[in-house]
Amino acid sequence: MKKETWFLLLLGTVLYLIVIIYGIKQVYTAPIPPSKKVEVVKSGNKIAIAHSEIFGVLQRPPVIFDHQKHVEVIEKEGKKEWDTCKTCHRVKRDKKDKKEFLVFDFPKEISKKDYKGYMNAYHKECIGCHKQRMKENKKTGPVTCGDCHKENVNIAKFKYPVMEFDFKLHDEHEKKLKDRTKNKTVKETCKLCHHTYDLKTKKLVYQNGTEESCYYCHDLTVKKRGPELSKILKITSKENDNIKKVSHIRCLNCHLEIKKEIALSKVKAEKVPPIKCVKCHTGKYRSIEDLKNIPRPDRGQKDIIFINVKNAKMKGVPFDHKAHEYAHKTCRECHHERLKPCKDCHTLKGSPKGDYINLAEAYHSIFSDYSCVGCHNRKIAQNKDCMGCHIFIPAMDVAAKTPDKEMCAKCHTGKKQVVLPSLISTAKLDPKVVKSDIEIKVLEKDFKPAKFPHRKIIDDLVKVSNNDKLSRYFHGNLQTVCRGCHHQSKKEAEVGNYKLPACINCHSIGFDPLNPTKPKLMAAYHQQCIGCHDAMKLKKPTRRCTDCHAKKEKNK
Repeated sequence: MKKETWFLLLLGTVLYLIVIIYGIKQVYTAPIPPSKKVEVVKSGNKIAIAHSEIFGVLQRPPVIFDHQKHVEVIEKEGKKEWDTCKTCHRVKRDKKDKKEFLVFDFPKEISKKDYKGYMNAYHKECIGCHKQRMKENKKTGPVTCGDCHKENVNIAKFKYPVMEFDFKLHDEHEKKLKDRTKNKTVKETCKLCHHTYDLKTKKLVYQNGTEESCYYCHDLTVKKRGPELSKILKITSKENDNIKKVSHIRCLNCHLEIKKEIALSKVKAEKVPPIKCVKCHTGKYRSIEDLKNIPRPDRGQKDIIFINVKNAKMKGVPFDHKAHEYAHKTCRECHHERLKPCKDCHTLKGSPKGDYINLAEAYHSIFSDYSCVGCHNRKIAQNKDCMGCHIFIPAMDVAAKTPDKEMCAKCHTGKKQVVLPSLISTAKLDPKVVKSDIEIKVLEKDFKPAKFPHRKIIDDLVKVSNNDKLSRYFHGNLQTVCRGCHHQSKKEAEVGNYKLPACINCHSIGFDPLNPTKPKLMAAYHQQCIGCHDAMKLKKPTRRCTDCHAKKEKNK
């Protein structure tokens, strides 16, 4: 063979090898571009394994793990469901009662919680198990990269909705657990789920009357301010005892134990508790209305609490605790740090325990999600029926950034009971003073007078006020309702009941250059009327002029 032929053959071989080598390298190292993720709600019992918080940009598609399929395979080989979990999940022993319990995380052993640590742990346990079953001539799963990291499923995101443990579920569990415990006392029942961490003994303990939500100590996404809970959070964070992990440990271990007892005793009367993901993570949530007849957990709290702080300069406040319990879906909406009274952390002058937020600020902060005033303002803003008037009423004293001082007497009554005002009635209104319809003629040059259904609007607003407990308490009387429109006057200064100033008494027809911030009459009408309609989301009238003002016919 000629030298040229040998040279060309050698060159072709080298080029072929380069293409193969670089091609293979490109296949195994080039990151897969991010694709559009689609949330799959009905995902069965499949789990997407991605860990983007650890791996960052994935070089391969996430693995879709069929959890139920693996459970069924192991059960077919003779293991019961409560023992099946031990195949993949860690078993720990409680130091106190010596009982075993499962920790539902995976993999079991991770040498180092980083990129390589997690990857090696997954490969070792998953592929290792598959290879072992292959040696035992058992049906098994894939052992190569491409068979797990499948290209055709990388667009799917298997995400389970958050499970909400509401008051109805709590009530059902409480009743069920009382039936299961030999000593049917609150202490024996509650300690099955509730515990607290004793910072002195550094142990988990149960103290009757201190039961709280798991979220207080295990929600690692929320910054805790109080020194006590901050110390506890450091411990739970170190162990990564987040709410997801501990909820599965508590709930699933209990469910598995009950299922085991039912199966062994062959009792079919008792309902088997759920084990599958989709049975708890349904994405369906109960509303306040759904929970209105469900009893709230009893920790010895009073129905009415008289908030009267020693050395305070204001009169005490009667607080209807029971009514507020039934107005919320969780106690944490008010008791944000611990399930304790506000004054335990927030003192009159402020303290480190309450992050130096004093008691007045804790109750009255306009901007807080937890304060009384902040919560009330939020409820108003969420209610379109309220916003028709409140959109024009300042939520605070702008200079002091506190509630309007005229509201102080509404709560600081010094009485030990909440006195709800009588229902507002319009029956005794004098039709000569409070007219049924009013003609507004300001724009009659171009339009016919606008007909304003005065009495109908009053009746509608009174109905809204009477049907809402919050507005009924704070409105108190018909005069307050009228202030929604007649907003710049005082009852004490007026010549008689319901003889309130009209818009034209304060707003001039023309523009006042000496008072540029005050709207002229036409602007005041439109701002008040259209603003109210928009805030209440009324379909009629629309923003067309002719919906209120019939157009005049032109003279021929």
